[in-house]
Amino acid sequence: MLYSTHDLVAIIPELILTGFAFAILLIDLWLPKRAKTVNGLLALFGVVFSFASVLTMYNTNMSAFNNMIVMDRASNFASIVMLLTAFVAIVMSFDFLKREDYNLGEYYEVLLFSIVAMQILASTYSLIVMFIAVETLSIGMYILTGFLRNKDESVEGAMKYFILGSFASTFLVLGIGMFYGLFGSTDLNVIRMGLTHASAFYKWIAILAFLFVFVGFGFKIAAFPFHSWTPDVYASAPTPMSAFMSVAPKAAAFLALLRFVAVGMGPIEANWTKILWVIAVATMTFGNTVALWQKDLKRLLGYSSIAHAGYMLVGITAANELGYGAVMFYLFAYLFMNLGAFAVAEFISQKEDRGTEIENLRGFGYKYPLIGAAMLVFMFCLAGVPPTAGFVGKYYLFSAAVKSHLYWLAVIGVINSAISAYFYLNIVVVMYMRGEQEKEVNVFNSVPVKAVILLTAICVLYIGIFPSSFLSAALNSIAF
Repeated sequence: MLYSTHDLVAIIPELILTGFAFAILLIDLWLPKRAKTVNGLLALFGVVFSFASVLTMYNTNMSAFNNMIVMDRASNFASIVMLLTAFVAIVMSFDFLKREDYNLGEYYEVLLFSIVAMQILASTYSLIVMFIAVETLSIGMYILTGFLRNKDESVEGAMKYFILGSFASTFLVLGIGMFYGLFGSTDLNVIRMGLTHASAFYKWIAILAFLFVFVGFGFKIAAFPFHSWTPDVYASAPTPMSAFMSVAPKAAAFLALLRFVAVGMGPIEANWTKILWVIAVATMTFGNTVALWQKDLKRLLGYSSIAHAGYMLVGITAANELGYGAVMFYLFAYLFMNLGAFAVAEFISQKEDRGTEIENLRGFGYKYPLIGAAMLVFMFCLAGVPPTAGFVGKYYLFSAAVKSHLYWLAVIGVINSAISAYFYLNIVVVMYMRGEQEKEVNVFNSVPVKAVILLTAICVLYIGIFPSSFLSAALNSIAF
């Protein structure tokens, strides 16, 4: 079947990233080792041009490739989150790869291809296309997790990620197959129409299929009980990639999940909201509870990421416009607070990406006042303390739950947020109230990393103080 230029217009951001990825693949063959930084600059330019194309076509609403791909405000908003995340991760990678002596073109090439897969995942109503996108981005994440080949923990984390991801994909395929068997299509709009007129028996089978599909999405967003890979992967992967994986795949998976439940599962909303209610509570409670005992900053941020997935599931469970918009807003805010925290983890890291223990932050606030103040902002933001973006995001997520009369879900969310304040503020205590380290801790004195820390802290405060335009863009993006 022939496709027109109209179809290609809908995937211009993806085509730009693909072109730059291939350019890096070819140019890297001819670059001497001392000039490998060019790869990072090319990747950065690719992200910038793709970002510009998304902004140019932000209000475009079109479908392509026989309605398998859509470009709308929702996909463009998610692309903005993913591309900003990629930009920051690439900047964090410049000096990191030099220090680790892994300054290879494959790193940036795989990163760009992974973003393409994420953009496709966020831009479709077809379960088959979603599956292909999930598998493609997963391959990239497995490679980037184990990129530090001389670090045993990195290779082990990649293997765990791969094995658990394979199981999750099996359930995802099974669920998609069941939907196709029930309704003869994997298009969410067709599934919705089929469910509207389906018998009670078909609806019960559809609920089972929903559970299987959710396993695939739950794995990507690190929802309980599909979360077990998260702490190990975040702790063992290269820190810039830990930061990237904590945000970008989540943005793509959450939007795909929003399309799945809001469009495809609309007729059985009363059933799946009950299921997600339980999963949301378990996810944020588990993540916050286990984080209380963590001694390593990256591992703590891994469990924190699980908890924040639970908060965002509250917005989906609310199943209203405010909830869906709050999820998109929270993803945007989470981008800055989480990347900033991981940048601090990179700042205190040592060769082979070690030394990220929380204890290494002792006296940090006095020795590096600006970086310490930025970390203070990130911790307050993750805990949901005003006037940060985290507070605004949680306020609207819990408000959406109240609006849907899910009062206990909102109360449990607030309680979990209070629990999280303990381990977030404990980092502040370590930085300012435990004295200095007895032995000298050599920080990773990278100018790009310090710039990321300071700029993300400013963004967190700005979004928290002036949230209206960002919230409006998030709410307007989810008119599926």
